[in-house]
Amino acid sequence: MVRLAPKALAPTQDVLLDIFKKHDVNGDGRLCKAELREAFKSLGSRAPNWRAGRGLYHADANRDGLIDEAEMEALSKYASEHGYTVTE
Repeated sequence: MVRLAPKALAPTQDVLLDIFKKHDVNGDGRLCKAELREAFKSLGSRAPNWRAGRGLYHADANRDGLIDEAEMEALSKYASEHGYTVTE
């Protein structure tokens, strides 16, 4: 029996937004670094803590240490530009 690996897809920014929003575990509409770390871990990052820090650096426009709804688009763009994929 031959097993095929799941097909990796480049997600749209909307798919990435949904993935990030799912990781808002406390439901406050913002992502802290720990939530970002888990989101990047779910996307397959080999260094999710580092990637979460970089995501904050690129997307946290008001520098409050959180990614809010207004900043999520910049975060999803950052993830998309760095080649993150999802599997079917």
